[in-house]
Amino acid sequence: MKIVELHTPLEGLHVEYLAEQHHEEFGTSREFSRQGVTQACLRCVMDKERKRMNCWIAYDDDDSPVGYLAATLNRSFYSLRDYAVQEMWFVVRTHRGSRASIDLLRSFEKWATRHDAERIYTQVEHDTDTRLVERILLLMQRMGYRKAGYIAVKVLSNKHKDEDNDRSTHRGVGANEAQQQ
Repeated sequence: MKIVELHTPLEGLHVEYLAEQHHEEFGTSREFSRQGVTQACLRCVMDKERKRMNCWIAYDDDDSPVGYLAATLNRSFYSLRDYAVQEMWFVVRTHRGSRASIDLLRSFEKWATRHDAERIYTQVEHDTDTRLVERILLLMQRMGYRKAGYIAVKVLSNKHKDEDNDRSTHRGVGANEAQQQ
């Protein structure tokens, strides 16, 4: 297993390929644009110092792409520090449980640390597979992350509105805890 920081057009194509798989498996109610992923990869590559955006790709021993993690740095409203945000994180089904997820997350953490980020924010949106959500949250907890708060999403475009089937509403993540409080 190796982790590579996105630098080349070929690596960008690998991210596009993985993003399509990600969308097919978990994001069918969201709009997907291969061109949008291409543009994000290009912005990432053009930011030579990786001050605002970065992306890592996991490759198996046969050099096949098996996962990616894309992240941004944002300036805090409350301080002069930045915070890091995991934008997308996906590992193909055959490599879940391997080192791919951990190694991608560690690469993200090193980048955030190198840029003196105050915090790292991650999210898990796979509310259609609660076992996967729990596995991811357990992995993150073992790596020092903790659940904090809840995320609420409002879809603004009627063109893409599908509230009952929008994975970004986090229906299965934290809903029971919220109802119990």
